[in-house]
Amino acid sequence: MSEARPGEVQRLRLRESQIFLALSIVTGILAGLAAVLFSLAIDRADYALFGLEPSPLRTFFVPVLVSLATGVLLATVFSGVRGSGIPQTKAAFHLQGGAIPIRVPLGKFIMGTLCIGSGHSLGREGPSVQIGAGIASAIGRWLRLSPARLKELVPVGAAGALAAAFNTPIAAVLFALEEIIGNMNATLLGSTVVASVAAVVVQRSILGNEPLFRVPGYALENPAELIGYAVLGVVGGLMSIVFCKSLLALRLRFKRLPAWTVMLQPAMGGVVIGATLLFVPEIKGVGYEYIDQALNGGLVLRTMLLLCIVKLAATVVSYCSGNAGGIFAPTLYIGAMVGGVVGMVVNSVAPFPTGEPGAYALVGMGALFAGIIRAPLTSVFMIFEITQDYQILVPLMVANLLSFAISRRYQPVPVYEALLHQDNIHLPSGALRESSGWTARDIMNSDAQSFLPAGQTVDEAWDATEPERRSAYLVGTRELVRGIVTPAGLSEARAAGRGGDALESTLDETFVHVHPDHPLDVVLVRFAQSAGLLPVVGRTALRLEGVITVDEITQFGKRGKSGGSATVAGGT
Repeated sequence: MSEARPGEVQRLRLRESQIFLALSIVTGILAGLAAVLFSLAIDRADYALFGLEPSPLRTFFVPVLVSLATGVLLATVFSGVRGSGIPQTKAAFHLQGGAIPIRVPLGKFIMGTLCIGSGHSLGREGPSVQIGAGIASAIGRWLRLSPARLKELVPVGAAGALAAAFNTPIAAVLFALEEIIGNMNATLLGSTVVASVAAVVVQRSILGNEPLFRVPGYALENPAELIGYAVLGVVGGLMSIVFCKSLLALRLRFKRLPAWTVMLQPAMGGVVIGATLLFVPEIKGVGYEYIDQALNGGLVLRTMLLLCIVKLAATVVSYCSGNAGGIFAPTLYIGAMVGGVVGMVVNSVAPFPTGEPGAYALVGMGALFAGIIRAPLTSVFMIFEITQDYQILVPLMVANLLSFAISRRYQPVPVYEALLHQDNIHLPSGALRESSGWTARDIMNSDAQSFLPAGQTVDEAWDATEPERRSAYLVGTRELVRGIVTPAGLSEARAAGRGGDALESTLDETFVHVHPDHPLDVVLVRFAQSAGLLPVVGRTALRLEGVITVDEITQFGKRGKSGGSATVAGGT
């Protein structure tokens, strides 16, 4: 068979690109339609469950009873649709080749409608992203696209759904590139743009071309006013840290509850939300109507301060108890209230002309988004698309930069990735996605390793390891590595009178390890930090893939000197 000529190959590639672009339009339309229907379903569920003026009894029991039902479904039928959906979409893109089971978008639609519609303080944008990505994945698998094209279709669907959910096509494109993909991948820029435009056309055809918020024109009244916006950026960064750390800490506590409580955990959150709604009904659901009031000067200082604090606490409880919904909308809500409070204070103390508190509320939305979600470019363009006014960009960039820098300094791991880490899923960094060369997989010894049981006592472990005192021992099982203990650590525990304690109680929450695709320089740095035994674990679970000791490094050095070729870093 004769080989294809270069011209024919180029024409085939051009045709494939054109087909994929057309498929992106179809995906955008379907993802946009799903996002619109999801939004309408939440509104209808809210009305059906609460009515126009619910009684106190109804206000309390609706979140509790609905959460009991959703808890059963989330634990038995739709176990993969808890929470936002954005971290899971990122994991599907980077680690699963874009494969998302069809039950995920279906379950997210149903569970998100019930959870948000029953009053939980959660947003619809994160679930919309997962629904759109799931639809894109289903289309790709139905058409039997190549693995590379299937993977590329996921952020296209995510961008389309977000564009329709928030009516901001440019911000949706940037979010898909900045957050889902992790870099400004030019090869997917065109596809995400056409999908976003197609989705917004669908959204505006159904709901009309009404902006999400009514925003009056704002202007920078005095250059010195940038000081006020800088203060807002600092406050926004601090609030971002409080939100992220509270969310991660409470979620970890819920994950450590006995397994039999998983079915009841959403209802635990429902009890808290039901009780809160009796006193502060303004934190129910998405809450965009109160953002609108903050932007237009409809709330007083005390009310905004109260709503800021209660909304933050309610969102943390709703999310951590395992309900289906996102933190995108609550982030904007809290940001609007923080900005409004700062704006009123600046208005009262500044010796120079200042803008309306609504301007600060608008910038506060962007500052909290940059600090919590860690997508600063998306934040800037999102606010610009809401206002369609360039004059707010300078204050917005000042506040965003400070909020982002403070949040990153004190919460180094972005919240979506930290949530995945709690589920033992670790995404590769941007550098690793493009790297090649020697990796941990090339160095490790993958032979079966012996483990000390996590439930074994310190004294029992000391006696079991006495015949052969190695530098360190693995604790747990091959399917779940719990940590590492050393003879020195065992000796210290016994000296402290903890000989009868289980090994797992003596372990640090984190232990030094690497993943199979980590490059050589990372391996060597981590090995220097280890106790002479460096586990190599998978990214989607702490399953042992191999270990690295001095012997493995020595053997690797001999292979390298003999002229062995490097292996390309494994996947994503």
